[in-house]
Amino acid sequence: MYRRAWGSENVIRFPRDRWMSEFTAPANSYPDVDFIPIDMSVVFTSYLDGRFKLYDDIVLELGSQGSLKLVVIGAVPNDPDSTLFCLDTATGRILMLDVNKGTLEPVNSSFRALTEFLYHFALFVSQDSGLAGRAQRAVTLRSKLTQIDSGAFADPESWWSVAFMQLEGRAR
Repeated sequence: MYRRAWGSENVIRFPRDRWMSEFTAPANSYPDVDFIPIDMSVVFTSYLDGRFKLYDDIVLELGSQGSLKLVVIGAVPNDPDSTLFCLDTATGRILMLDVNKGTLEPVNSSFRALTEFLYHFALFVSQDSGLAGRAQRAVTLRSKLTQIDSGAFADPESWWSVAFMQLEGRAR
């Protein structure tokens, strides 16, 4: 169903089994599939050919709190060199790293939740027939996604909150 939604030529594998054995993230934080979409409109891309490459490791030193090991799994399409989607290898959550500002923002509570969001977003895009009705469809989609991962919308300035405000026709 994921391949059908994303397009069979629009996916790339990730080393799911290896990551599950190497990283401490819980097994249920990983998607059931071992691939992610390459291009998802304006919300996600795994096509990286700049400073950071797909599946690069990034270790952030947190001072007395130790360090945080992240793996790059994608980027924001309009800023792929500095706004990255990263897997927190200890918890399985997805964080957005703004390389230029040095900030981290929660995106999804798990890698599994991110792939489910991208799946439902792909269905939303494929069924789009223009501006008429889009805002209401986006409200319905937000409700569905909130059931999958309510934390993704907890902050009104979060990635998903801002994306859906635009889809719902609400100015930011």
